Amino acid sequence: MARLSRRAKKQQNREIVFGLLIILTVAVIVALVGYQLTHRSDGYDPETLCPLSGPKGHYVLLVDKTDPLSFTQKTALQTLFADFVEHKVPQGNLVSVFVVGEDYTQNSKPLVEICNPGTGEDKSELTANLKQLRRQYSKKFITPLSQQFQSMVSDKSSKYSPILEMLQMVNLESYKRHPIDGERHLLIVSDMLHNTPGLSLYKKIPSVEEFQTSTYGRKSYLELKEVDVELYLLINSPQYQGDELMEFWHSYFESVGAKISRIVPMPG
Repeated sequence: MARLSRRAKKQQNREIVFGLLIILTVAVIVALVGYQLTHRSDGYDPETLCPLSGPKGHYVLLVDKTDPLSFTQKTALQTLFADFVEHKVPQGNLVSVFVVGEDYTQNSKPLVEICNPGTGEDKSELTANLKQLRRQYSKKFITPLSQQFQSMVSDKSSKYSPILEMLQMVNLESYKRHPIDGERHLLIVSDMLHNTPGLSLYKKIPSVEEFQTSTYGRKSYLELKEVDVELYLLINSPQYQGDELMEFWHSYFESVGAKISRIVPMPG
């Protein structure tokens, strides 16, 4: 077999190197495409900021504004709200904010309802515009929620506190309207002293069985299946807010398919 000339060997080496470069380039392109496919966002609705595939979970905040807050209570609520907005709600989860007012028909819709789009901290510069994502998070998520704070407090007392009716509205206008296949959480800031002509927990705290068999109880039917409930208790009337009241709410939420995971007394 004839030996290759020096020129032929150089040509052959160049072809091998060129071929290896082509293979390496293709491998890099394939790797980048694969990375983008596996790390890209599902895409977001420009209005709700929810994933196009649907929210991953649902967090509802219900704030009782039927009594004015003390300075300390208002400060505590501001801290709780900021923590809720900035740290408690995971990316891709829907947030709905409601208030309890004297007339529940005037408060049946959420003050605001939007998904947490995330800050982009889980993404790469290769696949996302991180600066734009941070701007979107601040301008379209944090700001609209923060602007609702004043709507969650009142400077005067209300005649009624229809907590049970508002729980129905939360269920109908939030959980039922958005049947999300994910975790469902309900955070309630209230003294939990429901007070309407049909039932006043200031006068008597019935057993759940008594309540459910009453006419008012049957009208207040509710289902909150697999909802995790956190109570942030405003201590407005401690003489009425003892163990019996908490027992009622524990039993009530259990009877409708939910569970109170924690009760936190609010300062003030």
